[in-house]
Amino acid sequence: MLKLLQTKIKSLKTSLAKKVLDEKIGKSNKTLTMAAIKSVLFLRTDGKIGDTVVSSFLYREIKRKYPNVKIIVLCGKSNKEILKHNKNVDELYEVGSCLFNDISVLKKLRKQNISLAVDFFPFNPRFSRLLMLRIVSPDFLIGFNKTSYQTYDLSVNEDFFRVHITETYKYILNLLKIDNPNLKYEIPFTSKEENIALDLINNHKHKHKIVINPFSASKHRRLSIKKLKELIDLIENSFDCRVFILCQEKNKGKVISLENDRTVIASFGAILESAALIKYADIVITPDTSIVHIAAAFDKKTIALYRDYSNSYEKTDTIWGPNNPNAVQLSVDTKDGALANDVENISNVDIFKALQKIL
Repeated sequence: MLKLLQTKIKSLKTSLAKKVLDEKIGKSNKTLTMAAIKSVLFLRTDGKIGDTVVSSFLYREIKRKYPNVKIIVLCGKSNKEILKHNKNVDELYEVGSCLFNDISVLKKLRKQNISLAVDFFPFNPRFSRLLMLRIVSPDFLIGFNKTSYQTYDLSVNEDFFRVHITETYKYILNLLKIDNPNLKYEIPFTSKEENIALDLINNHKHKHKIVINPFSASKHRRLSIKKLKELIDLIENSFDCRVFILCQEKNKGKVISLENDRTVIASFGAILESAALIKYADIVITPDTSIVHIAAAFDKKTIALYRDYSNSYEKTDTIWGPNNPNAVQLSVDTKDGALANDVENISNVDIFKALQKIL
């Protein structure tokens, strides 16, 4: 009952926001003309690290064809880290979770006289989103599935729910008259971040360096400490290796008991330090798609653990798949209905067999 009420309230707020704020920004009947594009703003305010990694080729490919176009990204605190050293991004603006605290940032963007803005938010925009767009006021605005909204000058209504997310970004590049783009991800970092990872990894002389990331934002995509220990024991008893348990500092206490002479807790304060560790690893095992995409940026051998989406129209395991020829993708086997759809239920034996094949 409570959930139904919350859904109705959310729908009401969305409808009210549309009624109050959904008006064409600037002149109507505008067309997208590349000759008029001086700047492009990408709205990446969701803060998603993995999506930011995957979309990194957008900026490079635009700069390659249009070197004089200014690339601006509006992002959150977490995904700003992925972009802060990207030479193809001219300016980064950071916003938080409260629109009214960010109005000064949005007003600065408005003064940029943005030629083109791309809003990747796939759902009906709430009040805060529409107000944000009105404050920034780009000359031309592209959205996804926004046909019923006047605010957007162009709505992309293609079905991207069963293809890899790179197809979405390739579509945008095609709109900008960029054909056959290079879809390679990139994660630039400095020697400082690289040296932090190298100091850790070079202290260990075992033949194989295996990074295991057991954590994820979703409780359905995490490995329990028991499962993690069993997997590490399997690996250490079979290979000359050093295992690095990759985690955020806040999760270090959960796995510290697993540390031994061959297992190291790699808890970093910054995502780029984690990315540097992955760059110099031999294998990455993870249920977290952010780490999957970071590993793909470096063509790392990867065992990616996914939930079962075979009965869903939206193929999340396809959309956010590794997109990496060196990756093996394992999913929960729920066909007989005996297993809950949690990556915890992917057999350690299956993970180990996949490791044997690619190591």
